[in-house]
Amino acid sequence: MGTASALQHRTIDPNLPIDRGLRLAALRHGKSFLAQLREIWRLQRGPGKLRPAEYYYYRLYDDTKLSLVDKQQFIGQGLWQGIYRTCNPIEWWGFAHDKLTFYAFLQGFGLPHPITRAVVHPFRRALGLPLRTPADLAGYLRRASSYPFFGKPVTGIRSVGVMAARAWDAAQDAIVLDDGTAVAVDEFVQELEPYWQDGYLFQERLAPHSEVGRLCGGRLSTVRLIITVEPAGASLHCALWKIPVGANPADNFWRPGNLLAALDPNDGRVTRIIQGVGWDQVEVERHPDTSERLLDTILPDWPALTALGSEAARTVPRLRLQAWDIALTDRGPTLVEVNIGGDFNLPQLAHGRGMMDERFRAFVERCKQNG
Repeated sequence: MGTASALQHRTIDPNLPIDRGLRLAALRHGKSFLAQLREIWRLQRGPGKLRPAEYYYYRLYDDTKLSLVDKQQFIGQGLWQGIYRTCNPIEWWGFAHDKLTFYAFLQGFGLPHPITRAVVHPFRRALGLPLRTPADLAGYLRRASSYPFFGKPVTGIRSVGVMAARAWDAAQDAIVLDDGTAVAVDEFVQELEPYWQDGYLFQERLAPHSEVGRLCGGRLSTVRLIITVEPAGASLHCALWKIPVGANPADNFWRPGNLLAALDPNDGRVTRIIQGVGWDQVEVERHPDTSERLLDTILPDWPALTALGSEAARTVPRLRLQAWDIALTDRGPTLVEVNIGGDFNLPQLAHGRGMMDERFRAFVERCKQNG
């Protein structure tokens, strides 16, 4: 058995060289180099502070779909942290960043979440079985009863370092991943070494809702709800669906081939689906693996999902901008994680419009005024 890696330790960022963007926008959309450069300069100094690469990432060169006013509503990455800090006191950020704390919180409130079976850490109190040493970890991985499982770093983001395993192959002394790859137990124990300081979780494998499983080939997927919290309560600002494709172990959009869908927050209807970014972005209607039509589909359990998101958001009202990832499972909507605001690129890509509309701008302004 050759050496195989179980974990992907970094995201794959899109390569969007400006010179290629200039040429393709001119060739495909008839927009001159000068017109593009003028618009890039204007948007870079505008309210969204968009970087040149973001101009191509969001396809803002396409004048048939977006006016200048529309383009000025896109939020550049340079503003994200400022908005997060304005809306969410920094002392509350650890609630979302530390998954062991987060799942203990959900457990305390009786909110549905994946059960943690084991925790890798040298001394921290664990929700599940504590694995204190490499020998403990190796022993756990050599038990058939440990499988299937989903693994994730305690402080990981964007699905970096996650894995999905289905079995232990005793003959090879290897973990068998969902894609069939066999990874030697001892090699995986070494690969997990960078995560020991903050910890690593092994959780139960959630099964998708039957309808979602039919559409997506038996894979679990999550809906992201971006929720604002104010004195009057929690409000759903927008929603999107992260759809896994191929052998990807998670539904994050940066993973090659995965889809991203815009949802109507009123009923969970799929209104738009994209694959890829920049000049490689395409709109699709069907899942590439199952050929099932996704466009115009109404996701199951939508009232229950949005109600759960609202209930969860109201447990931490000091976080005024929250992005909840909720899985549609065979036992109902299940909370997977919360993000401090979430990456603004996802709703902007999914819906094809900027986040900083009048409604969101007014919300951020109220957060500034209220401190």
